[in-house]
Amino acid sequence: MSSNGNGQHVGGYRVLREIETDSLGVVYEAEHPRLHRKVALRTIEAAVARDVSFSRRFMLELRSYVALEHQAIPRLYELAYEGDSPYLVTEMINGRTLDAVFGDGVRYEPLGVIGLLRPIASALDYAHKRATVHRDVKPANILLADDGRTLLTGFGLGMVASFNTVPGTGGPVAPDYVAPERLVGREVDGRADVYSLAAIVFEAVTGRRPFSSKSWIETLSRRLYEPPPSVRDSAPELSAPFAAVLQQAMDREPDRRPATAGELLDRLERALTGKSNDPSPAGLLSRAKQRLPSRRRRTT
Repeated sequence: MSSNGNGQHVGGYRVLREIETDSLGVVYEAEHPRLHRKVALRTIEAAVARDVSFSRRFMLELRSYVALEHQAIPRLYELAYEGDSPYLVTEMINGRTLDAVFGDGVRYEPLGVIGLLRPIASALDYAHKRATVHRDVKPANILLADDGRTLLTGFGLGMVASFNTVPGTGGPVAPDYVAPERLVGREVDGRADVYSLAAIVFEAVTGRRPFSSKSWIETLSRRLYEPPPSVRDSAPELSAPFAAVLQQAMDREPDRRPATAGELLDRLERALTGKSNDPSPAGLLSRAKQRLPSRRRRTT
C-alpha cells in the first residue's frame, strides 16, 4: 500500500476504510480512480503470497472466478499485483454476513432457512457445473445485502485458506463447516460444498454447530471420526425425515451426500412439506423459533 497527499492507495485505488482483516489479508472499501465507483478491495499478505505454490493456485482459482456470472455471486472487476502482493477488486455490496445474524442458541424456522439459502444453492450449482468448487462455504461468506439479495462471497480464496494455524495466532483453526475430505487434504468436488451448506442449515435450525467441542483439536477429531449428529438431539420437534436428509448431507463419504446443493434443499423441503420449491418460505430468518440456554459462541 502506498501513500500520497490524497491518502492511501492500493494499485490505482484510493482506500476509504478498512472493512475486515483475516488470515489472508485485509479487505478495504476503496474508490475506482476514474469512475468514482466504490469497490471492495482484498489484499493478500506478502507472507501468504510467498508460499511456493500460492501464485499458481491463486491464479487458477481466480481464473475460474472471473468466468462466473450469477446474480448471487459478486462481480470480480480486477486481479492485479502491487509489488509481490496480489489484490482483487469486486463489487461493493452493503449488508451483513450470516454469521453476524446468527445468535448463539437461536433456532430459526427450517422453511425460512431453506428459502434464504436458495440463492446460495443456485450459485453453488452454477459454479459446480463450470468445474469451480468454493471450498469455504460458511456463514461469514454469505452476505445478506441491504437490497434484499443473498450472495455468496469468497470465491477464489478457498484453495489458499489454511487450516493448521494454532489458535490465538489470528488465523483459522479446524473449521466448523468444512467437509472432512478437505481437512485431510483429499481432492474435493462440489459435494464438499454441499456438506458445508448442510452444516449451515444444521446450525440455523438448532442454534448449535454440528461438532462444537471444548477445543479445536477435539472438534477436528469428532469431524473426522464420528458420524454426523442429528438435529433432533437439539431440536426434537423437527421431523425424522428432515433430520435424516441433513445427516446424509454431512456424511463423511461424499458419495452418500446429495449430488447438488439444490437437491439438498429440495429434499429438506419435501421432508417438511411434501413438496418442493415453495415460492413463499415461512418467515426467512426474521422469525426465531426459540432461544436455547445461553452459550458462549466460538469463532473460527
